[in-house]
Amino acid sequence: MHIKSFRIDISCSGAQFGFSTTFQKGLNIIRGSNSSGKSTIVNCLLYSLGMEELVGGKGEAALSYAVRDYVIHDEKKHHITESYVTVEIENHLGETSTIRRWIKSETHNTKLAEVIESHMPNSGTRGTSYKFIHDNYSAVYQEGFFTYLENFLGLNLPKIHDSNGKRVKLYLQAIFAAIAIEQKRGWTDYIANIPYYSVSNARVRVVEYLLGLGVFDQESQRMELDLESISLNNDWTSKQKELSSQAALLRLNLTGIPNKIASDFDQNNVQALRSANGEQSNLYTTIATLKRQYRDLELAINPDGGSPNSPISEELQQQTAIVTRLVGDYETSLSNLTIFNSTLSTHIQLKTQTQEELTRNKTTKKLREYGASKHLHAASDSCPTCHQHIEDSLISINLTGSAMDIETNIHYLESQAKMLAKQEAGLELKIRDAEIICQNFSAQLEKERSVLSSLRKDAAKGNIVSQAAVKKQVLLEWEIERLEEFSDKLEDALADMAKLATAFKANQDKRKLLPKDRYSEEDKRRIQRFAQHFRGNAGEFDYHSADVADIVFNEDSLLPQLSRLELREIVDSPSDAKSKAQAVRNGNMAQNSSASDFVRLIWSYIMALYQTASSRDINGNHLGFIMMDEPGQHSMATKSQQALFRMLASQNNFQAIVAASFDDLDAVFKESTEGVKFKYIHLEEKCIAPLKVV
Repeated sequence: MHIKSFRIDISCSGAQFGFSTTFQKGLNIIRGSNSSGKSTIVNCLLYSLGMEELVGGKGEAALSYAVRDYVIHDEKKHHITESYVTVEIENHLGETSTIRRWIKSETHNTKLAEVIESHMPNSGTRGTSYKFIHDNYSAVYQEGFFTYLENFLGLNLPKIHDSNGKRVKLYLQAIFAAIAIEQKRGWTDYIANIPYYSVSNARVRVVEYLLGLGVFDQESQRMELDLESISLNNDWTSKQKELSSQAALLRLNLTGIPNKIASDFDQNNVQALRSANGEQSNLYTTIATLKRQYRDLELAINPDGGSPNSPISEELQQQTAIVTRLVGDYETSLSNLTIFNSTLSTHIQLKTQTQEELTRNKTTKKLREYGASKHLHAASDSCPTCHQHIEDSLISINLTGSAMDIETNIHYLESQAKMLAKQEAGLELKIRDAEIICQNFSAQLEKERSVLSSLRKDAAKGNIVSQAAVKKQVLLEWEIERLEEFSDKLEDALADMAKLATAFKANQDKRKLLPKDRYSEEDKRRIQRFAQHFRGNAGEFDYHSADVADIVFNEDSLLPQLSRLELREIVDSPSDAKSKAQAVRNGNMAQNSSASDFVRLIWSYIMALYQTASSRDINGNHLGFIMMDEPGQHSMATKSQQALFRMLASQNNFQAIVAASFDDLDAVFKESTEGVKFKYIHLEEKCIAPLKVV
């Protein structure tokens, strides 16, 4: 990312104030006294990119009164009526984008950003759009500002886990915390001011992303494998419970099926056992035994001579009528179930379409509410070319009749969505009831058909048998049919479970191929390169609180440490080597750096991120841009500042913007920048000054 120009425009009653400058690639130094407004420029620059959370809050409240309330000029207070910032940025493809964001306005909401984009360098083709910012989904929807900025900068921000285990995006604001260091809190930690988004170890995730570590791909693969594993186990559990439930109804005990999916599952070891007379028999033996009992019962029946008018004939007619009636009832209930399912499917499709249309309408309404409608002809129902009236609607212009406006359309779609939700819930209840009715009719029909079958056999033989014998035959036949049906289901289910087990084994095999450690060998190589750059920078910046060669990096925190203790700022600084050695023994080395030395460590850390990510053999994700507000903290030696400026100016494909006061001394400025190539932006007494009318 390269910032080409920046401007602050402020309108007061009868006067125009502001600030304007351009930036070059390489190093840019903004110099001014402590009260000149350097931080105002830095904070407004961050605000123009939607990054004001880095200075302590969202929206215009994070900015100075001088750009949102009043301007003091010639000892007079000029109240601000409107103010906005404009920044022009360039991406790695040479495309430029001009972003305007309002600070105070009666016609524009501060959550609205105007974007003027040129799609190709020197093409002259420009397009204007409006993006909403700092609102729900501004990093998700295409109309959101952070979505636009991410795409324009060519970034592909990874998904990470928040503290609740939910997958969320590593937001741009977190990335900018590592490249834009503001004055008040930015020099208190290696990467300070990362906005809180319920993300654990956010700083570590930012470093991992900037260095281009493969941990995100590994986590994504692990997540996919986890989701697949959960799905396989759920399917397994569902089939296992269904089989166990059906087996229990048939007085069978299933063995050989584990409750949880297992990769070594063998369907040949599964048995369905029934206990009888103290002995257990498998399903096939049980069916064969019942069939033999059925044949024995049939042979034991002694029929009396009968005729068509015998009781068996009358019973046969009655049973036929019962079966005929049940067939009609079952077909009717099955037809109702089919209709309910079809209607539900239609309702689900309509609800999805309604929700999508509602989202589009709400997004358009949001853009209008944020001020786009105040100065866009199209938003005011007027064509910008011919100034004819256009409909305030998202529907096709070819439709006849009057169209609803957005407000009415949103109200209608919300009502429709609620109605469809209620109808869907009612249909689901009807479907459950219809399924129960179908099951009951099916079971009853199956039973009565079994009785009818037995009666027909007896009638064909011309026999009249006792009701007890017929009942036994019917029950045996019904039980045999149920067991044979279960046998077929069991065979199919076991085949499916074997496939699930095979898929689960493949899942486990893929998981074994992933690195056991968090970082792969390539990741560790990049971390080592990062540590090398850090140590080199610390030496270059004259860090002297410890021996630079002894500094190592902790792979868990990705922070420098000495004697296994994190390097930080000192509280009670030991003055001699003996005291420092004692501090190490007492466990105080985590704070064994002077205040200025700790700032040197932060410089080293921030620069090492870019140096590593921009290496030829490392494809990192750094934006190639760093901004620092008052890097010379704690009376920093000019020698160290000069080393920092030389390093910033010497990087390739890089831009740095530094705002500093240099202790308000020309000598300090001259010494700190001697031999350094940079663009000099000198502020007068106040950066916010009257603008010249062109």
